[in-house]
Amino acid sequence: MKRESIVAIVNRKGGSGKSTTTLNLAGALAERGLKVLVVDLDPQASLTRLLTRDPVEFGVGTCISAPGQLASGLIRETAAGVDLLPGDRSIEAAALALSDSPTGFLRLRRVLAPLTGYTVALLDTPPALGFALSSAVLAAAWAILPTATTQQDIDALVDTLTAIDELTEDEIIGAERLAIVPNAVHRDRPDQGGLEALQAAYGELVTQPVPHSAAIKRALNRHLPLSMTEPGARPMAAYRALAERISDAVCGTRAEREVAHAGT
Repeated sequence: MKRESIVAIVNRKGGSGKSTTTLNLAGALAERGLKVLVVDLDPQASLTRLLTRDPVEFGVGTCISAPGQLASGLIRETAAGVDLLPGDRSIEAAALALSDSPTGFLRLRRVLAPLTGYTVALLDTPPALGFALSSAVLAAAWAILPTATTQQDIDALVDTLTAIDELTEDEIIGAERLAIVPNAVHRDRPDQGGLEALQAAYGELVTQPVPHSAAIKRALNRHLPLSMTEPGARPMAAYRALAERISDAVCGTRAEREVAHAGT
């Protein structure tokens, strides 16, 4: 896969909605006719358990720690209409095995590079500023940052953005900020105040908020994205807007590169 086709879903805080965003964004992208690969980098593997009920013998971490293990052999089709590169605790073993390697964080990029046939890959990451999140940011061209709207959540968002920015300051090519996604937003004053604070601080980087909705929970209980269970539900407008932003970034970048190549 080309790097510009890879999107990392990141935030150091648990409960920010990374896996839910990944699943429903994947559904919205597939709804647009794009071929989507979901990569589960969280050792808790909650997204893997959502998308497949089959046992996972080898997760993506085994490909990272053992270069001979090809990721293409682990990919599974799912009922959600997207493909899955499953996760398990092997990502933790990979982090330990590569702790002394100066290029350990780049292994994920090498694992994904040979994969073909996908328009977009979404990398779901754990709630920690560690090996998996850093690997995802270095493998991806784009970063999506889901967040809740309390001050604690905004503080965690700032920490995650700072970690991404530090890569640029060190002249390391990492993911570019593409969107901040306010998640599970209620109509009450605290959530609306938090949303306004995000919009004031980050402007157009903040996408259409995902409203709190029981429809999302119902979709999760059915192990499917919302686009397949209740496509008319209110949160789908936010997921479709985010899918459009990603599609524009991924496909626009690819088209620009092809034009530049044709002109040389």
